[in-house]
Amino acid sequence: MHIAPSFPNLSVLLIDASPHYRRIIRTMLYQAQLHRIFEAADLPSAAAIFIQKQPNIVILDWDLPDNGGPKCLSAIRSQKTSPFAKAPVLVMMERADKRSVVQAAKLGAHEIIIKPISPNNLWVHLSGIINIPRKYRETAGVVTLVPRAISNNMF
Repeated sequence: MHIAPSFPNLSVLLIDASPHYRRIIRTMLYQAQLHRIFEAADLPSAAAIFIQKQPNIVILDWDLPDNGGPKCLSAIRSQKTSPFAKAPVLVMMERADKRSVVQAAKLGAHEIIIKPISPNNLWVHLSGIINIPRKYRETAGVVTLVPRAISNNMF
């Protein structure tokens, strides 16, 4: 049995169409002392909550209806539509095909995790987001992440 890490005073926006899956992830987040959790089931409500609540971390289901995952991540990273373009985003995927993983990485996902998710796996990815910050670059009004292999060697 693993002991949950503690990430107090952080807020999370959890975006997933499934209320059942949101409940599972919410329980895992509570175990890590993340109690300020805002939930959204679709892109419009996610956008409103994102702007209104300014969460520290976004956990995004890539497989939202109507290509919602990629659209949401693109909107978060666009400085034209998002005042918080550097918010860390953990992407959850049901199918980790190469095309989806590459697309999520190019759009600015900090971490990618495959469903079903274990508590320990979620905590490891959250710890990576919180304890190993990524560097950003801005190109044509879009924020992208510097790959870890490059950013770790930068001075």
